[in-house]
Amino acid sequence: MTVGVIGLGLIGGSMALDLKRRGFASHTLGVEQDPVAAEAAVTIGLVDEVVSYEDCIGRSDIIVVAVPVGAAVKMVPAILGTIQDSIVIDVCSTKEQVCKAVEGHPKRGRFVSTHPMAGTEYSGPWAAQPGLFDGRACIVCDAEKSDRDALETIEALYAVLNMRLLEMPSAQHDMHAAYVSHISHVTSFALALTVLDKEKDE
Repeated sequence: MTVGVIGLGLIGGSMALDLKRRGFASHTLGVEQDPVAAEAAVTIGLVDEVVSYEDCIGRSDIIVVAVPVGAAVKMVPAILGTIQDSIVIDVCSTKEQVCKAVEGHPKRGRFVSTHPMAGTEYSGPWAAQPGLFDGRACIVCDAEKSDRDALETIEALYAVLNMRLLEMPSAQHDMHAAYVSHISHVTSFALALTVLDKEKDE
């Protein structure tokens, strides 16, 4: 199976690396606009080849869209418009915008919306690492709108990455993700206000 990854940063690069090392992908293709990052991705073995966007879509059985959500909203429907039976997934950290962008698309069933919840503070192909996803959770959103064979294939992909799969609606995912991402700020503000109140009392 050929897996193509569009965006060879921390998530996309780590995914390509482990899918090849663990035998899920027989060949890996990458798309990377930055020529320095593209050269590094091949040199350090993240993918077998760095190819053009069109070549990646045409040759891949699974296409992983690992770009910022603003780009993915436009990219995913465009890719679905060119494929036959390939499977497209995104790995964006918010889901509702992407899922709405493909609502009603003739090839909607070939898309599986996922959020592998892993990462570090680093970015770029140099940050990619084996085992990044081991033991972590992956959210699959609006799973009922994906074709059964596509969903089962992507479940197998994440099983190879040793991830625990959970399903939820895309809107609910984004609400929970917002709470989690902001909880440290909320806690900091609450602590600061508590200290200020205590100082006033004294």
